[in-house]
Amino acid sequence: MTAGLHPPNRPRTLLPLTADLGSSTEAVETLDPHYTARSADRAVEFQIYEPLYLIDDDSSEIPLLATDYSVSEDGLTYTFNIRQGVQFHNGEELKASDVVFSYERSMESAHMYSYVEPIVSVEAADDYTVVITLSYEYAPFIQYIGALQIVNEKFVTEVGDDALATQTCGTGPYMLNEFVQAQSVSITAFPDYWKGEASIKDIDWKIITDTSTTLVAFEAGELDYISVPSANWPDIEASGLYNTELLESNHVTYLILNHTVEPFNNKLVRQAISHAINRDDMCLMALDGLATPAYTLAHPDRVFGATDDCTTFEYDPEAAMDLLAQAGYPDGFNAGVIKTIGSYFQKVAQVAQSNLLAVGIQCDIEMAETSAYVTDCTNGNFGIAVMGSSMGNDFAMFDMPYASQYIDSNNYARYSNPEVDDLFAQGVATVNPDERLAIYSQLIEIVQDDAVYVPIFFRQSPVAYDKNLNTKFYEASGLSTALYYEWSWS
Repeated sequence: MTAGLHPPNRPRTLLPLTADLGSSTEAVETLDPHYTARSADRAVEFQIYEPLYLIDDDSSEIPLLATDYSVSEDGLTYTFNIRQGVQFHNGEELKASDVVFSYERSMESAHMYSYVEPIVSVEAADDYTVVITLSYEYAPFIQYIGALQIVNEKFVTEVGDDALATQTCGTGPYMLNEFVQAQSVSITAFPDYWKGEASIKDIDWKIITDTSTTLVAFEAGELDYISVPSANWPDIEASGLYNTELLESNHVTYLILNHTVEPFNNKLVRQAISHAINRDDMCLMALDGLATPAYTLAHPDRVFGATDDCTTFEYDPEAAMDLLAQAGYPDGFNAGVIKTIGSYFQKVAQVAQSNLLAVGIQCDIEMAETSAYVTDCTNGNFGIAVMGSSMGNDFAMFDMPYASQYIDSNNYARYSNPEVDDLFAQGVATVNPDERLAIYSQLIEIVQDDAVYVPIFFRQSPVAYDKNLNTKFYEASGLSTALYYEWSWS
């Protein structure tokens, strides 16, 4: 997917954005903020809609559509004061009833389940006061509501619920100009935005599937910003013609092992596979070195509660073969196929295939189309597969890959451990940060020893842009994105 920035007196230009899944450039499928989890969709929605609060990557609370909030002594009731005078794109003023409508709509969506699960009720005390009641204390609640965007109740009622996939009405700095599903999106600055009109007036997204075409256009001055293909990063960085940044992230690439398929239901086999993987080679071969080896799913420097002071499985082929012998496979076994998709995922699968063969585990590689691939991973139709995810900056959000309630969803390993489920519940119900850290430390040790997944690397994102373009990137409430309102031309 690509987006274009429109500086004053300059022609329309394109700005490429890539998907978190890492498969290829990704089209925008829907603009409904409550019925998608796709990074391409959210990149656009983030410009059009706003939540009550965000938590940024420094763990600071950013008030947006709420000016402040208070919490009851029992930690179950949150009272938000709604910012007055905020307008939706249709000219309607933001009211508490819009917040109630948006939250109740989110509570009906499977895509929003992990964010709204503890909510019992949402009520408007008056036009500018919203009271949210939880079923239990939920420490990361403010972070989670950053994913809950506010829509205009009147607009949705008029156009119909399904129409929100292609029509929008938010309070954000940009409003929709044109949307051609899976092809292009055009947005324009909202002149009555409550913070003031955006400096960059127009942004277009279009599909450019070929990286060579993207690079040629960028070097010809037709693009103002690109996510640089890792193989081209040294040349782009050394050219001195552009501003360049290597953005760190908590996006982790990992192997999924299906615990319901033999022999991956054997912990010793999973530990052996973890020891067999050469993560340094993975970083070099898959992303030209633009990644850091990962031994846990959660980045220890970027996720609250994460730690690498736990059991980890360093590259050790001899240890892998010893574990296979203990598991009853002294001569190895045939693991079937590693399922994957294109781009660097395919390279990860190829290195994994070589690493596993070196310890006696044979497997083939099966390529799949992205949507079918995700469906197969979700439904457990695989033995080994490659996956990549950004799950937020609080370990509470990592219940999705580990908690049994997310089997048939983001718990791709189909892992079920009542003790892990209980510790996740304790973690979100505990307000004291030190006590939460202790809970997550215990939890992480369990899932690490169980070798639930095989973490491979944390991806770095190389970007280059026009020297006159001022940018800002951050992770907020689990959403890795750019807010173009904060961008400008020198």
